[in-house]
Amino acid sequence: MSIIPIHFKVPDIQIPDWHSTSQSSKKSNSGAKKEVTYTISTKGNIRSNLAEFSKQVSETLNDNRGWARMGIVFKEVKEGGNFNLVLSQAELMSSFSSGCDADWSCRVGSSVIINDNRWSGATTAWNKAGGDIRNYRHMVINHEVGHWLGHGHLNCSGVNNPAAVMQQQSIDLQGCAFNPWPLDSELWSTTLGIEL
Repeated sequence: MSIIPIHFKVPDIQIPDWHSTSQSSKKSNSGAKKEVTYTISTKGNIRSNLAEFSKQVSETLNDNRGWARMGIVFKEVKEGGNFNLVLSQAELMSSFSSGCDADWSCRVGSSVIINDNRWSGATTAWNKAGGDIRNYRHMVINHEVGHWLGHGHLNCSGVNNPAAVMQQQSIDLQGCAFNPWPLDSELWSTTLGIEL
């Protein structure tokens, strides 16, 4: 297996018109892997352990249940990554964009921003659905990196179905079961040029 580094610009438009959750299942990707690099940084006063954050980010992004199923190898680098994963103090979230606030995590351009309060305690909706903190962390990493990959938000496909990772599970599961991993129908990326 060879790894091919890629260089690209994140597009401004993040949701392709043709995308639907009823797409056919993605078969495992074989052949050359695409390497995507990322940096990790912090903003403000962080209560969480940065080494543990970095470790879980790597585990999540390279887990064979996640985005890695598209043939991607995610690699942390010191500088110059394709995207920057930021662990931010909740009160500073709005400094990234008016679309970010102290309650949630968000993505702005090539910055994937994880709210330290959410990282530490998940959300009421997630906890009420029986989700644990480790799976919440998998979900929030996959969800926000999913935005960087080109995905928009999805809704619940049916009561008790697993939620799409791009559903806003932090806010409301809409009757779906919590799910930290992308569904087969989500295994595409406009940013990387990967189609179902």
